[in-house]
Amino acid sequence: MGYDLEWVDLPEPAAAARDRFEACLVRCVHVPHCASSYFELAAPFQFHLNVMGMAACREGMRRTAMTYEAEYRPFPAWPFADTEDWLSAAQDRRDEYDRAERAASAQTVAGMVGIPEFKLMSNGPWIVGDQEIGQALERYATAPAVLRSELEADELWRDWLAWLRETSGHGGFIVG
Repeated sequence: MGYDLEWVDLPEPAAAARDRFEACLVRCVHVPHCASSYFELAAPFQFHLNVMGMAACREGMRRTAMTYEAEYRPFPAWPFADTEDWLSAAQDRRDEYDRAERAASAQTVAGMVGIPEFKLMSNGPWIVGDQEIGQALERYATAPAVLRSELEADELWRDWLAWLRETSGHGGFIVG
């Protein structure tokens, strides 16, 4: 298992490729397959971690108060009987479910600062937004210099910080 992270707001043509891939996810008949184009175009805007890598990043974030513990609210129940029901459903019905799922993916906890840890503990889908990232980076900037220096001795941590800074101007990132 691993973590595949991607900018929320992809630039074109990667954004169009993701939209097409998501629309064709179940039964793509295009040649080349929509996945090929999407994965190629989105690659520069992705960050991949294995379980141990994410655990190390979460630990560094905990130590610098960039995250907080919380329980997530459940995602909406799947209102379709099966894949065929999804495919044959009216577009507005599918869009309604997509909006509800996206809202659940982006949930935060009122009054809390930083990134809720549950967004970094599973493949979601979770959306870690600009505001959460900005708050986390502000917390990091105020952590003791000796702690930041210790963490920044690790290349993975430096890469993680760079990823956070990069995504903060692009809508945040999706955890998948």
